[in-house]
Amino acid sequence: MQDIHVICELVVVTYDIGPSLSPFVSRVVKLIKEDRRVEHQLCPMGSVIEGRWEDVMNLVDRIMRTFAPDFERVGITLKVDYRRSKKDRIRGKVQSVEEKMSKL
Repeated sequence: MQDIHVICELVVVTYDIGPSLSPFVSRVVKLIKEDRRVEHQLCPMGSVIEGRWEDVMNLVDRIMRTFAPDFERVGITLKVDYRRSKKDRIRGKVQSVEEKMSKL
């Protein structure tokens, strides 16, 4: 069976710590960066991750299992994009838009 390779937008938050989420988010990002099976790009409102479906889902599961015991509420939003013919889309998608913008 062919590996399913996906690019995802991931947002993980808790509402238990007050108005600034950066202390929590930094812990989430550290966990993501430790996983060498997925590519990662930090964005102002979340993270973009890319990799094999199983690796991405295992990472999301690991995030939930890491933080759920310590917080009353953990919210995870995951938007998944699968395209059979493409990989390395974190850089490729941005590069494609920038190339088209330069022609405008």
